[in-house]
Order: sequence, then C-alpha cells, then structure tokens
Amino acid sequence: MTLLVDLVPESDPAYPIIKAILRVVPASRWSFARLMPDGQLAGLLIDSQGNGGELTRLEDEFERQREKAKKGPRIAATLGPLGDFESGITLLFADANASFGILTLLRTSELGPFTSSEISVLALSLDATSERLSALRLDSKTGRQARPAVDNRPGDEERTTEALEASGESFYVLDRDLQIVLAWTAEQQRRVALTGLRTRIADRLPGVLEEAVRGLIAEWRADSGTQKTGIAHPVPFLVVRTQPMSGPAGLFIGVRIDRLKPPKSLTGPAAHFHISPRELQVLAMLLDGERLEEIGQRLHIATSTVQHHIRSMVDKTKSRNRSELIARVLGWESAGEMGHFSR
Repeated sequence: MTLLVDLVPESDPAYPIIKAILRVVPASRWSFARLMPDGQLAGLLIDSQGNGGELTRLEDEFERQREKAKKGPRIAATLGPLGDFESGITLLFADANASFGILTLLRTSELGPFTSSEISVLALSLDATSERLSALRLDSKTGRQARPAVDNRPGDEERTTEALEASGESFYVLDRDLQIVLAWTAEQQRRVALTGLRTRIADRLPGVLEEAVRGLIAEWRADSGTQKTGIAHPVPFLVVRTQPMSGPAGLFIGVRIDRLKPPKSLTGPAAHFHISPRELQVLAMLLDGERLEEIGQRLHIATSTVQHHIRSMVDKTKSRNRSELIARVLGWESAGEMGHFSR
C-alpha cells in the first residue's frame, strides 16, 4: 500500500474531530491519517510530533488491523510494536466499503492504562467519526460527495440509525463526589477487553465529561424541585444527559452518554420548524462544539448575527432557551424537562 502524505490543515473537517477525541482521552503520543479512496489511497496526516513522521508506522498498523478485520470500523489494541509505551489503542474509521482514517493513541506508564470509561467514549467516537468521514468522501471522477453505504430498502436507514444508537450508549451512576458507583456499557464497547489490551476499571469519568456533569448539577440542592434533568454537548460527537436518582442510600446522579445523531437527522426537524438554510448552518456548527465567535468567522458574519439566528430558532421551536432548542430539534425528549445546555 502506498500513501501520499501531507499535513491535515486546521480547516480540514477531520481536524476538530480528532482534537475533540484527544480532549476526552489524552495520549502520550498520537497520530492520525485520513485516507481518501480514489483508485489509490492518499493520506493526510497529523501527529503529536507535528512533523508527519508517523506515516510508516501508521501504514504498518493499518495493514495489521486489516488482517484481523477486512472491512468496517474497528477499535482494538494497537498491534504494532509499542516501544517505550505501555499501551496503545487503534481506531479504524470506515464503513462497509472503504476506510477513511486511522488513529493511534499511545500511553506511557506516566499516564497509565486506558480506563473502561475512556474506551467506552472511544467506541462512541468510532461510529460518529466514521459517519462524518464517510460523508466527506469524494468521488474523484465526478467531484460529487459520495453517499455512505446504506441498504436503501424502505425503513432500513431508520432501523440502522436506531441500532447504532442503541449499541452506542453508556450509563453510569455517580455519587455526589462524582465517583462512579455503577457502570453499564453496550456489548460493542465491552468487546475491546477481548483484545488483550491492559485496562483498568474507571472510578471517574474522563475529565471533560466530568466537568459537563458538574455544570449540569450545579444548581441541585436538597429540594427535589431543584434536581432537574440536563443535557450537555461537551465535544462534537457526544451528548451527556443527567438525571437525579434517589433511593434509601440518598441522592445519586444518573449519567447517560450517547453518540450525537448524525447531521442528516436535522433535515426533517428543520423543515418541520421552518428553520432557514443559514440558521441550519449555525445550528450544525453549534452541535459541532464551535463557539459563537468561531461560527461567525466561518460564516463571515458578526457574532451578533449568529446570536440573532439562534434566537430566531428558539422562537420558531417555541423553546425557552438553547437547551430546549437542541432538545426539540434533535427530538431527544420533552423540552419542558430539559436543564441547561453547556459546552
């Protein structure tokens, strides 16, 4: 396999996705290559060394992982030599027809083994990132965006989406100190344990997710009326939901972590609520974790104009705030039950 390499610029759509993954699951060394099938493979690479020097190692790792699984997305222990590193995880972003990218995360003993909650997050990111990169794949002959491989029989796309969401969630029960007291993850995420990767059971959520939970429960008091459910979107591919859980032992925090629905799911709600194309652009970037100033720069409009578009969507959806707007558009649950929305 021959890879032609160039650095992935910050403007590349893959850049913020990988950046978000690394915010949640830090690594001592990491490298990522985006593969664009156009007859032969061409790679765009970024790595923690900043010089693209990981290409040969990534190429070998890609071949080893594909010997284990010929197609489709994959998360597994890194199969190549680890050198001075203690453990490694490799993610292959792909659909049934093509591979779109490979990411390796390596850790020294200083960072320690990957935790079960980090692996759970990586499993969620695998599907979300594969879908995003699949949508970005270009047909080199026509220059048009290629569609992800989907069996288009009536109802199959909806069932496929539901299946992905059902297998792409994690549920935790935390005490008031945010320590994990109970955890449940889907079977897809448990299978990583079969690869021989050295891991440890997590006693806390990854830092970025813990901060999101902390923000969502900040107004909880002894009065049950203050213990509202909440939704946060700390990174582009994840949704964090919290709910109070009371019992004989006192108050606990239920935390559900889901993969964010793909952007195509916005089309129907946008038509239903009469959201304009420009407003939909703003909403999509908001869901990608971009701040108001960043959205304004990308769309070449003032921040105040971005705020105007958001207020317009809040009005159109009859929401009280941004949290309810997100909940109504994505159809999560009754908007009246939403807490505040954080990033």
